[in-house]
Amino acid sequence: MKDFISLPIVCLLISLSHSQAQENHEKFQYQAPQFLYEEKCSKCHTLERVFAEPKTENEWRMCVTRMMGKSPAWITREEGAQIIDEIVHGRRNTIVVTSQPKKYTDIHILFVDRCTRCHNINRILKQNKTKGEWEETVLRMRENAPELFLDEDIPTLTEYLAERGKMMRDDVAAQILVEKCLVCHEAGRILLERKSRRDWEDCVADMRVRVREKFQKDWFTSDEFRLVVDLLVKTQGL
Repeated sequence: MKDFISLPIVCLLISLSHSQAQENHEKFQYQAPQFLYEEKCSKCHTLERVFAEPKTENEWRMCVTRMMGKSPAWITREEGAQIIDEIVHGRRNTIVVTSQPKKYTDIHILFVDRCTRCHNINRILKQNKTKGEWEETVLRMRENAPELFLDEDIPTLTEYLAERGKMMRDDVAAQILVEKCLVCHEAGRILLERKSRRDWEDCVADMRVRVREKFQKDWFTSDEFRLVVDLLVKTQGL
């Protein structure tokens, strides 16, 4: 007698298969970007970072031009003009009439002057801390160098690190991505891929090994490794 599967079991298997396929479709469904800046700018920065501060039209032109210079293969001259047009005419809330002094300009100078005397900026920005944890860190640094931190500096630096730390991490990681990844690979090869965190970790780790074997040097430090992987997962994760 031939083996057979009863009809109820067949129906159950089909139902489970359909449910799983539907769940996967809902989980991994892809939505095409409506604007070119969504596709191009969000690969090295989150859009939250891109539009964190309003800019004048001229500042947007300089910003996009600077990004084009970093990776001309990823943003061509024509695409750059389209992105500027989309932002200037489609996102009025990101444009300011006159160039205003940035809120954090002076505080950023204070941060660099006080904190980077003893620490590499990557070492500071790789930390993902709450406001309370940053305050504990700044107070601990003052114990080591009390002459560098006035009482009024503590809340100022704490607020700056808590509010701007995430965005600065993305900036540093994007710069590392351009300098360490796009220097060897075409932009489309990296910036159009989507991977899980484990796959991105394996990919970046593999690059570290290859460069070490070929050039006898470390291409990514451990801090740079974390920053790049975090950014790739955030902008191109599954």
